[in-house]
Amino acid sequence: MMHQVPLKQRWTLPRSNLHLFAFRPDWPGRWVQLPLQLDPLDEEGGLLFPEDKDWMKKPIVPFDRLTFFTKQFGPKFDGKGAGPCQSTNVVELDAPGGFAYLASCPEAFVPKDFTDPVTLQEKDRMVTAKYYRYHYSERNHLVFDAIHLADPAFQTFHPVASQSDLLIVGDVKNFFTLHFDSEDIDAFISSKRSGDMGLMGGLKFYLRILYFKIKMSLMPEVNFFDDSVFMPMILTLPVNAKKYLRRGSGIYYTWLGDKDTEWLWDASELENLDLQVLNPDFEGSARMPSEKYCDRSKCRYKILGRNHGRLFALHFEISRKAAELGFFPRLIRDMPAVEKMIKHPVSRYPAQNRIGVYFETAQMPEGEHTWDFWIHFPEQEKDNCKVNVRARFLARAPSSMEKK
Repeated sequence: MMHQVPLKQRWTLPRSNLHLFAFRPDWPGRWVQLPLQLDPLDEEGGLLFPEDKDWMKKPIVPFDRLTFFTKQFGPKFDGKGAGPCQSTNVVELDAPGGFAYLASCPEAFVPKDFTDPVTLQEKDRMVTAKYYRYHYSERNHLVFDAIHLADPAFQTFHPVASQSDLLIVGDVKNFFTLHFDSEDIDAFISSKRSGDMGLMGGLKFYLRILYFKIKMSLMPEVNFFDDSVFMPMILTLPVNAKKYLRRGSGIYYTWLGDKDTEWLWDASELENLDLQVLNPDFEGSARMPSEKYCDRSKCRYKILGRNHGRLFALHFEISRKAAELGFFPRLIRDMPAVEKMIKHPVSRYPAQNRIGVYFETAQMPEGEHTWDFWIHFPEQEKDNCKVNVRARFLARAPSSMEKK
């Protein structure tokens, strides 16, 4: 977020003046420009799609989000010679992959024209990137019909997962259980924009339980990068769910793994679903999230698989406060047993061989609850989506960095 970046006079800088560079001491010019994407967010963290065509020319605001590849970072600037683009306003970004330099460049600076890393074929609902192809469903853009994964040589794509589906269960007290599957949910990409890092889409999703005047809305966005798919979510409950819903109320997200996909359960990081959690008459305390997946403020979970030599990972990041109320992913490997327990299909598709996760919502309080969902393709089994980046303002102006 821009409020985390110590640029001087940042709230008067036009967005279009901001550029990212890596230091390459052995290259002519010693600097190379890197892709940088700036996206405006609202105060709740939702992605905005401004109607004003000149929004990039307007000043930076605190909730602008910067996206970049830390794997493209380079060596630390040696302090000799000029900085990037003759800027006098430079921030050094330090990540495990190296260093990069965020600079406010003069208006006359001509940025590099980057090739779009992600393409969309709207007719076929197909997103194509370097590492994957993502085919989203026609009636519910929140789920996918198929994901294909590039082989290690990037010569062809292989199917890795298909038939993604969503089921929302509301076991309402003193009434009957309500089931909403992908046929009942209105979710579609209503806005989209391409950037130097990828393709962003805003999804409209709405679900209303009229009988009890309970409105539940889910406001997701989807970001397609060349090596990952990112869906930050906001679940809004205008009432205390505990007052209206019984145990067993929650969200199921399921999919079918391809026959050539090997799921690496020993290397995955999440807990198995205890079927007692789905029993509305269960009065005991449900198992809380394991300490090994949580720090003081966040809980992080991972499902890992391998297909034709390439790794495939699903990551979930949730606030610890929400996780301690039962809202965290619990792994389902025996889908027929779940359907027997809830006496309802979990998906439009056959339960056999399906995999999924369950989030309980029965204990959630009124308000907004956020979590992040990533699909990405790590190089190593222990790779994690989360990368810490430190930002440091360079006190000396580049003009004074000349070697004396």
